[in-house]
Amino acid sequence: MNWLKRIFFALIALAIIQIAYYYPQMPEVVASHFDGLGAANDWSGRNGFFGLYGAMLALLILVFIYAPKWSEQRARFGMKIPNREYWLASERLEQTKQFFRRQMLVMGVVHLGLAIYSVQLVILANLQQSARLDPSIAWALGLYFVILIGWLIYFFRRFRLPD
Repeated sequence: MNWLKRIFFALIALAIIQIAYYYPQMPEVVASHFDGLGAANDWSGRNGFFGLYGAMLALLILVFIYAPKWSEQRARFGMKIPNREYWLASERLEQTKQFFRRQMLVMGVVHLGLAIYSVQLVILANLQQSARLDPSIAWALGLYFVILIGWLIYFFRRFRLPD
């Protein structure tokens, strides 16, 4: 799990570098929303755009690093998992907690990757003359949903009762 945490925080560092590098290059007013064909259809101030990105990064850290630790300390930890009596038994509880922590980091890496890539496409669109979003965002979102569905299937299959 240590390597996953390193990847997660390396992605956070990459996002901070992305902000520091591109912030001075961006116009005061940036295209911040795009229609289905990639044309800009809403704008925001540069400070607001990067401020929202920074807040989103902080929220991702909160959700994927600190929320699992907080959740483990609650009396209702694991109440929604299948076969919870088996998986939350004292001899398997630590293993179940480690699984949750690891899977939250996996999803954190996936979410951060999508966020960094999406913001990079928005930045590049704003640095062009026509402010048009690259269509590869559709592929990125498709990949994200395939990973998410696969992760959910893996997650719920993990909590089946052993044979």
